Amino acid sequence: MNKIKYLLLILISVTALSFRFYINYFIPVNQQINLLFILLGLFNLILLFCIIQRLANYKIGLLAALLYAISPWTAYLELVSSPYIFLLSSILFLYLGIQIFNVSKGIFLLLIIAIGGFFLYRYNQITVFSNIGLINDVNSFRGETNQTFLSPLGKIIENRYIYLSEHLTSNILKQFTPATYFTNQVRLLGFSNSSPIYLGFITPFLFGVLISVRLIPRKRISEIIAGALFILPSILSKDSPDLSRLILISPIIFFVISIGLYEFILNYRKKVFLFLLFLTVFMVVLQFLITISDIAVREPVRLQMFLDQK
Repeated sequence: MNKIKYLLLILISVTALSFRFYINYFIPVNQQINLLFILLGLFNLILLFCIIQRLANYKIGLLAALLYAISPWTAYLELVSSPYIFLLSSILFLYLGIQIFNVSKGIFLLLIIAIGGFFLYRYNQITVFSNIGLINDVNSFRGETNQTFLSPLGKIIENRYIYLSEHLTSNILKQFTPATYFTNQVRLLGFSNSSPIYLGFITPFLFGVLISVRLIPRKRISEIIAGALFILPSILSKDSPDLSRLILISPIIFFVISIGLYEFILNYRKKVFLFLLFLTVFMVVLQFLITISDIAVREPVRLQMFLDQK
């Protein structure tokens, strides 16, 4: 039985590698593929499996690893050697260590804050305040109000601090919009038409959210807070929502989807769950095939157009 378990994980890892080399063949986003980040991706896949197997069970861990393997989101970022893939590896490795040695989750939260803060500061990742467009918008609004009798009031209301607060609030809300993750509303790397996560997974995701909210014990509150902190880099980006930065919360999304899928599989004898399972598999397979075709035919053209505009 153990051999079959490992064999399935190896098969998923081979699938992940094949998908990445396939993408790189048609879309050479890097002139020379960075094997270090491909290996980091496999490391993340295995870490994700180990963590979720401990949190839930082997089958849910396997489903989460499969989601990581076939997601264009993780594949594209590994191929462009995104530093956030390395940061994700560090966080997953740290969390697994916390699990194995049964260390306080509060310490994990403090470590995440320290690592994240250092990364953002060291690599100058807080760019939301450098968005010149925001200042121009404020000046434009002031110019409009100056032409009316509300000019004095405009100076109080239309200022950069209030406008920045509104902008940050808008950024926060965008991180929780399913369209950000399950559609191509936000383009991967600025050019790709592939959805970060296949739309077919939206149903098990929503079902997984309902299950998670109902079953989360109070003792895991610190972990939930730590998970919420992973959206901060994207919020603080001038290009928010930034999928490169949001990769940090991908394990949470994959976990939630896997919980929903596992419930569909467990209850497949009931007609409703059988229908939902069939619908999910049909939509995912269809979208995966369309994505594979699109990568070979249209994505190279989009990449070239994107590079020409830069």
